[in-house]
Amino acid sequence: MKNVIISCCIFILALTSCSRGKIFEQYADIKGNIWNRFKIIEFEVNVTDTSPAYDFYVIIRHMEQIPVKYIDIDFTFYTPSGETRSSDQRIDFQDANGKPLGDGMGDLWDVRKLVRSGYKFTEPGTCKVEISSTMQYADLPGIMQVGLLVRKASP
Repeated sequence: MKNVIISCCIFILALTSCSRGKIFEQYADIKGNIWNRFKIIEFEVNVTDTSPAYDFYVIIRHMEQIPVKYIDIDFTFYTPSGETRSSDQRIDFQDANGKPLGDGMGDLWDVRKLVRSGYKFTEPGTCKVEISSTMQYADLPGIMQVGLLVRKASP
């Protein structure tokens, strides 16, 4: 019981610490908890203030018994000014000893990774973000949601 209470406190603390400067947070459900590598997750972020720089985080909500130690993704965003920025990212689910990474509650885990740091927009408008799996498997079981968090970068 004590471990459950501690886990809940850590989970709540992690959620509240991410809210500072947050301008966008949204999750896409993965049908049947199986992410097909050809299923592109899309988000649209409305950028109104171009004065600060922004950090982009990808959040993967997965089951503890996921059959892989990491996931490779492609992170692409299209700026309001028409630029395209893309990068390949590896998001680890476990450390070298097999211990789950991220914030967990029961057998559900959220792993957050900073994928773009300090990006400064040149004009306001809609920023489109696409996230896709680049794993060798056509279907990756155990993925429940894919999320995007955008917040103002720390000075």
